[in-house]
Amino acid sequence: MTPLTHIHGVGHVAARYGLEEAIFLDSIMFWYRANRADGRNYHDGRWWTYNSVAAYEAVFPWWSAKQIRRIIDRCRDKGALLDGDYNEDRRDRTAWYTPSDELLALYGEAIPDSGKCICPNGQMQMPDQANASAQTGEPLPCIDHVDNYPPYNPPTGDQALVEDKPKKRTKSVPKWKPERFEAFWKYYPRGEDRAGAVRQWDRLKPSDDLIETMARALKRQKATKDWQNDIGIPYACRWLRDRRWEDEISVEKPKGKPQPRREVMPEW
Repeated sequence: MTPLTHIHGVGHVAARYGLEEAIFLDSIMFWYRANRADGRNYHDGRWWTYNSVAAYEAVFPWWSAKQIRRIIDRCRDKGALLDGDYNEDRRDRTAWYTPSDELLALYGEAIPDSGKCICPNGQMQMPDQANASAQTGEPLPCIDHVDNYPPYNPPTGDQALVEDKPKKRTKSVPKWKPERFEAFWKYYPRGEDRAGAVRQWDRLKPSDDLIETMARALKRQKATKDWQNDIGIPYACRWLRDRRWEDEISVEKPKGKPQPRREVMPEW
């Protein structure tokens, strides 16, 4: 018997995301269910939880803060965890988390209509706050004591992940320069979370000069080796929110004598 067989659903989730990720995600699911039951932290069609790395270190004392950050990043990159920003003070970088539709399906939970949901990618902001649960002021539950939520029955057969499909979402359209956004969206190499990208675009309200600067930077980023191999490409909403066009880009210089040429701008 493995040490995790007493935790509902962790074995099934570990088969999909990995053992460490499954342990961490089980804690996220605990607070997702608790906040849903209490009607707490509901934003954009989902229930969210937020916490600090210091608090997670108390729940998972065998992991360091650096390990916890890596586990959270892996959960996000594997599509199990969404993160958002619902802090009233824009200077507050506390990260908010909610399980993805795929993780909810693995736990047998109904999938919310999350058309307005902020989706993950890019670098998470991880503050070191008090050693307690940010949403209740009380310590997070130990993962050895999670018997207070319903038993998990993993789905079987061809319908395993088909139930509770999200409703068809309508296309989000920005209020600010919608035609420029459409060109940007078409040119951007990832197509997830259009609603989040629209929100960030309207919040940014980029001028024509800034849009040109963004286009030049994005063209250079798309030409990098990592992006060519689909490595490290953030969702468009994160690219806009974190002003990723300001990133320093290291581009390999071609061998031989360079040929002068005029830079061709993307058409957006």
